[in-house]
Amino acid sequence: MSRLIGLIGLIGPQSVKILLDAFPLNAPKSGVGYYTYHLLKALSNLYKSEDEFIYFYGRRFSNEIIERPATVDAATRKTLKALFRDPYRITQPIKELIFKIGAKKINPDIYHDTNYVLLPYSGPQVVTVFDMSIKRFPETHPAGRVKFFNEYFDKRIPNANQILSISEFTKNELVEIMGISPDKITVTPLAQPENFYAPSNSQIEEFKKEHRLPDKFFLYLGNIEPRKNLITLIQAFKNFSNSNHNVKLILAGSQTWLSEPVIQEIKKLNLENSVFLPGYVNENDLPLWYASSLAFVYPSKYEGFGLPVIESMAAGSPVITSNVSSIPEVAGDAAILIPPDDIDGWASAMSAIVNSPEMRERLINSGLSRAKLFSWEKCAKMTHEVYENCLKTQN
Repeated sequence: MSRLIGLIGLIGPQSVKILLDAFPLNAPKSGVGYYTYHLLKALSNLYKSEDEFIYFYGRRFSNEIIERPATVDAATRKTLKALFRDPYRITQPIKELIFKIGAKKINPDIYHDTNYVLLPYSGPQVVTVFDMSIKRFPETHPAGRVKFFNEYFDKRIPNANQILSISEFTKNELVEIMGISPDKITVTPLAQPENFYAPSNSQIEEFKKEHRLPDKFFLYLGNIEPRKNLITLIQAFKNFSNSNHNVKLILAGSQTWLSEPVIQEIKKLNLENSVFLPGYVNENDLPLWYASSLAFVYPSKYEGFGLPVIESMAAGSPVITSNVSSIPEVAGDAAILIPPDDIDGWASAMSAIVNSPEMRERLINSGLSRAKLFSWEKCAKMTHEVYENCLKTQN
């Protein structure tokens, strides 16, 4: 029987109702969507025989975890965002009304919002915060999102009984920027999907052939947006490619917001035949994308965790990444760490990967070991313990 049942004093084999925000699953999964899906799956696998999980999808409630396919391509999403520059003004009141009516009927024992902003609820509640980039770098986000965040996040965060942060770095940011007590914040690190693997050489070659990938390439994977610092990466690759003409650069991911300067930089440096943007990558193919590359390159200036870093390590790819924010915390000593704006440093690191098979192999092995320290099962157990402590405090 669940420890939660004993903590809140229920009699008999009744289950505890845990209401979770599954709204991020409505869109093609990126960082928050990956977290939501894998956490919900892990919680269900571990505790579904003990507790009742109910998921809110923004317009309806369900007892099922629904993984939405990436049915809307990047160009369509870009058009919709251009037409509705402040969609939250329309969608948020509707979402909150549906939630209030449904939550009152469901009467959960605890509510967990997986995406920054708590919805109106009077009982025990937990919220996950990924980073404070909107506060630190508002210019790298759409104006509508910044306006929404500053209004709703600031107003609702005091209502949380407990806050989950995905790294010690984000916890420190919450303390510094929002003035939240450290005792109210629990760090629950993310992880690679449980089914991640390091592909064999034959699988890699077959994948390259199927997708017509270059024989040798560096890979970035994530949203195409300003905070990821891709212009620096492109400039460094230009310097590197002057003496390595047969190596390419692939920037995989959705062109989400303010991505035009990246495209312009590629054209400006005449790299159209060397830098490719294949768009959104399906999660099932991620290990093969990572493992097919010479190395995964991640020059981000600010991350709450840096999930692609640990994913690429788990898939057997060497990692070159930034030495700022949460990234050293995640990468440990299993990656080459470079200041994000050091163009020469990035170019030199890429050259080192190409010219030293021994270094590449050493990074692969250390990365595989590092990735084993992270799992969604650990994240789910830590999250469930926070639920328990919240309910214990309330009773």
